[in-house]
Amino acid sequence: MQKLGLIILLVMVSISSNAQDISLTDQQSTADSIRAANVEQAALIYPRIRQFSITYEENSFGKITSKSHGNGMFEGNFRSSRAKINFNMPVLQRESNTLVGSLGVIHQFFELSDLKSTESQNQVYDDNIYIPMVSTGLTYIRTQTLFEKSVTLVASGSGIFNPSMDRSQFTFTGMATVPLIKRQNTRLTAGAVVLIDPASPVPVFLVVNYFHKFKEWSMDLMIDLPYRLALRKEMTPKTSLTFFNELEGSNSFFDFDTAIPPLPTQKLTLSSLEIKSGLMAEYRLTKKAVISLSAGANYMVNSKIRQGNSKPNDYFLENKHTPVPFLQVGFSLLPFWKGLNL
Repeated sequence: MQKLGLIILLVMVSISSNAQDISLTDQQSTADSIRAANVEQAALIYPRIRQFSITYEENSFGKITSKSHGNGMFEGNFRSSRAKINFNMPVLQRESNTLVGSLGVIHQFFELSDLKSTESQNQVYDDNIYIPMVSTGLTYIRTQTLFEKSVTLVASGSGIFNPSMDRSQFTFTGMATVPLIKRQNTRLTAGAVVLIDPASPVPVFLVVNYFHKFKEWSMDLMIDLPYRLALRKEMTPKTSLTFFNELEGSNSFFDFDTAIPPLPTQKLTLSSLEIKSGLMAEYRLTKKAVISLSAGANYMVNSKIRQGNSKPNDYFLENKHTPVPFLQVGFSLLPFWKGLNL
């Protein structure tokens, strides 16, 4: 879901950056300047499309209840934290074609404490778990006219790996969107997504993206279904506040070796789906550098451990979590490299 959100935002920026009508070919430099300004403004509104970012997220302790094949296994306290580093780099831009590469590193820390086993045959003990991951991706975006309608086509491949590269998982995303409304302060697009992902419960679904700028209030409304709702208020030219509610999913390779007797396999994948609601404050340090502080509530609505790359319904463990408060700090850079223009 996190990767899908990034792809959707890249499409929105592609539509926005091509919204200006520059009819004369000798005005290419002017068109490039307008496009660069649009992309930078979009990156201020949509933090996920910034070219470089570092974030650290800390979640408070919450209750966890785990079941194995429907039978109770253990309950106790659970806490997680994450450190993320991510690059989004346009590789190539040529007329209506854009190629974007991404590279990311994530360090996850899970702490299980005060565990009580509810199954006598499998005793589980308190543990601290560290999960490092590497992610890569390549996204191709093409805008063209079909039946006198502007259509944006997207093909994206991504992969996640553990540091030793002996575990991996690949996904493919195909998407087609059509702009329904394109005005100076309002945009509405709709489309369909095909997602080939072992962790995805559905292979095909619809997406709707709505943006509106309230100029008199210096506010931006962003509705990106099915994963995000945000309202951003520009307080000063350098500061902003954003209320957000977003859905974020992730897959992580996971080893659970504190059960006695050991589980049948150690090659497990943890799939989680979280809903985060809160407030984010941002301050623009320089023309390209931004720092942020976010706080709110994090609810892990779905947490399952599967064997390898098995289907979502073939999970080995299912966890239930209570909502917890979270705090996140970040540093990011607005777009500074526009790619090769061939």
